[in-house]
Amino acid sequence: MSKSSLLVAFAVLASWSATASAASANQFDLVCKGKEQKRTGVPATAWTERFRIDLDAKRWCRGACKTAAQTGQVTADDIVLPDSRATIGGPADAEVSLSRTKGTVREYIMMGWSGSAATLAEGTCTREFFTGFPGQKF
Repeated sequence: MSKSSLLVAFAVLASWSATASAASANQFDLVCKGKEQKRTGVPATAWTERFRIDLDAKRWCRGACKTAAQTGQVTADDIVLPDSRATIGGPADAEVSLSRTKGTVREYIMMGWSGSAATLAEGTCTREFFTGFPGQKF
């Protein structure tokens, strides 16, 4: 292989690597750990959850990731995941709020017209490589 061919190949690989890194910056998994309150009056228990998030596609899923859902509000500081327990058989009014600046998570359920909320789970998250969504059938 000539020197010029080698330089061209290197430039193509470098360009591809930079593009792949930029494209994946908004795709990531979050592994969150903390406490979960399963019932009122019962002590909180240890909680661990994996969230898969693709900000460009505006999709996310959790746990076994059987199906992806639309993200809610995304800002420089926060990500909101609406109906966060719908895919795991939970109540439809639950939401996850992820602080992008603090690295914290809070999952809560809205408590009717008053605007108050009850915390279901809270903790801290670490970013990991994006593990993807379920494949499409058609």
